[in-house]
Amino acid sequence: MAMDAKIINAFLSEGVKTFQDMFNLSPESKEPHLLDIHAGHPWEISGLLGVTGNIKGIVAFRLHKILAHKMLELSGLECKPNDYEDMAIGLVSEFTNIISGHAVTVLSEYDLDISPPFCVMGHNHMISWPRNFPVIAIPFITKYGPFEVDVCFK
Repeated sequence: MAMDAKIINAFLSEGVKTFQDMFNLSPESKEPHLLDIHAGHPWEISGLLGVTGNIKGIVAFRLHKILAHKMLELSGLECKPNDYEDMAIGLVSEFTNIISGHAVTVLSEYDLDISPPFCVMGHNHMISWPRNFPVIAIPFITKYGPFEVDVCFK
């Protein structure tokens, strides 16, 4: 089954809605494009989860630490200074989970399930994308910096 616009649009619209609901921010989406998985990238954190069911794949919510820290601040969660990074990573995982959970609900005819999210950190970290399937990058911009939702289904 080829990835169609309905799948991409579900993640795009749910990403915007969730950002508005959780942080009172209105991210502006940019033009989706094919991601070159062999090229480097600027992202410091990727919240990842697997999708299974009639289609299988990976969803990644990718951003910089600065935006993750701002999201934590806007969430109203309080934490000790030495726990700040762990809390920000947990928030990124949960945000990824919420976007994907809402998108899977919108895509109910595909009968999809999602795995628990996890985060990968570090400059130019690697993600093992499914081979021979396109990865669609959906970039966004907020007043606190950019983020990207990448989707790949086979």
